[in-house]
Amino acid sequence: MEEVLITTGQSPNPNDHEGEDADDDDSENATDDLRDVAGKKTWDQMYKNTTDFLFFGSLIPDLDLSVLHPPDHVQIFKLWQVYLDNVDPLLKVTHTPTLQVRLINATGNFSNIDPKLEALMFGVYCAAIMSLTDMECLDMFASDRDGLLQRYRFGCQQALLKCGFLQTDDRDCLTALFLYLVAVRPDTDPRSLSSLLGLTVRIAQRMGLDNESANARCGPLEGEMRRRIWWALLLFDNRVCEMGDYRAVTLTPSWNCKIPANLNDFDLQAGMKTLPQSHDRPTESTLAVLRYAVADLVRHSSFFLEFTNPALKALVKPDDHGGDLVSLQQKIEDDYLRHLNPENPQHSMTLWLIRGHIARYLLFQHFAIPPDKQTQQVRDDSISHALTMLDCHTRIMTNPSTKRHTWFLYFHFPFPAYIHILQYLRREPLAKHAEICWETMSSSAKVRLADPEQTAYPFYKTPLFKAFTKIIVKAWETRVAALQREGKADEEVPYIVEEFKRRVRRSESSPSDDTSCNADMSSRFETDESIMPFPMMGIGGPFDEIDGQGTLELGSGIAGDNLMDVDMGALDLTGTGWPLLNITGS
Repeated sequence: MEEVLITTGQSPNPNDHEGEDADDDDSENATDDLRDVAGKKTWDQMYKNTTDFLFFGSLIPDLDLSVLHPPDHVQIFKLWQVYLDNVDPLLKVTHTPTLQVRLINATGNFSNIDPKLEALMFGVYCAAIMSLTDMECLDMFASDRDGLLQRYRFGCQQALLKCGFLQTDDRDCLTALFLYLVAVRPDTDPRSLSSLLGLTVRIAQRMGLDNESANARCGPLEGEMRRRIWWALLLFDNRVCEMGDYRAVTLTPSWNCKIPANLNDFDLQAGMKTLPQSHDRPTESTLAVLRYAVADLVRHSSFFLEFTNPALKALVKPDDHGGDLVSLQQKIEDDYLRHLNPENPQHSMTLWLIRGHIARYLLFQHFAIPPDKQTQQVRDDSISHALTMLDCHTRIMTNPSTKRHTWFLYFHFPFPAYIHILQYLRREPLAKHAEICWETMSSSAKVRLADPEQTAYPFYKTPLFKAFTKIIVKAWETRVAALQREGKADEEVPYIVEEFKRRVRRSESSPSDDTSCNADMSSRFETDESIMPFPMMGIGGPFDEIDGQGTLELGSGIAGDNLMDVDMGALDLTGTGWPLLNITGS
């Protein structure tokens, strides 16, 4: 890994660090630990020997796939209902009215089932089981989750091979492959998954899904489902690339597939001649459509393309795709979010997920502003965006009715918000937003540690947790020192500081537990997604470029390369502000 020195474009107030040694041992140890877990080698440790199942191998000609289906019709339709409740509202890549009829007909005679439909059925099984916990699998199917996943993954692989998925031009087959990749993601090295997604995107492009004229030539139902799978695939690919330390080049203005219409599934009927008018009020597809609307604007925005593909900035036409993020945010609030009922689980998920999603890109947009052009209001706004990300995530996590969508939340953990806030608190420990920052981070952390799944798959026993705790503690110590210099009374230690320190001490006192946890990391990664080892989030953070001396300057623009090339050990946390590490926890 190329090592570069990180300096800051925003000098902290020297009085904030009076009496601190620039070579403070704790800071050096914290960044050394962070560096140790931030490299690509962490993926190797976490996912050692766990990607063999990705490679489908050879088709077994005489294999009777019917034995791999659920043992009875009751379980098949339980899985179908789980899929409709837990997965479909977030992805919307299948058309419920028509697919349900086909499933009913297929379960009556597996010997004559269409291979492409069978692959899609196994994709549905895989995605449904992925969204459940171990206990839910035992309660619903009297089988352990790992065994069910292994069974249905194998069935999906063989079904995909049977219908020649590499040469396919069939949407059912492509959708089956997409659902399979969604289902294996929690247990897969993102670098491996990114490679398979590249293959999947190429299949979709060969089918013409990225080309609106090709979609328009299809009937309304088929054309709309092609748009849905393309956008779902592109956003999934972009997120996995962020996690795998690779700048995705697919979310660009180089293709013209339209955003799917805001329609309910029952608005779309087989055989219809014209596409119904898109609703101007919430529908069952609103969550997905709004995510795509934000992504459509982002892919036409200079701040995003500056990092992903600067050569395409000439194609930027944001006015044709929502104008700017603030304008789009207001339109989404006025046209959709204000009409949502927070008591409705789907509406609640849409409300807070979309607000957090917009805040994420508003924060990333802030990173593109040079420090000398940042007013105090601009800096305050960036903290507001980071706090919004954490607050929205916490609201969803604390809502029992949205627990079924936890798998999706772990995939979009707001780690950049934590790092941006901690950088701010380290630089301005007594700032007006400081107290609410500590409260918001503590609330978010409490939700994560209170999750019963986190008890089974403990984040706090991982090396990253210890490194992250040191950063949090250092930020808090900076505030304590600043309060003492001001002659102010000591404050109660925030939950995130006290609890994280306690759990680090507990893990250090039980080294055998650490060993067993690390050894079994890959098999229990579904709910351990907050421990990802700092890959890119898709935007380079407040870095601009490496200068002639090999120094990476902070704060004046978008990174010219990815953060995995940064030597975290060279980061001076006492003399400079922290960079915002665009990393993921999910």
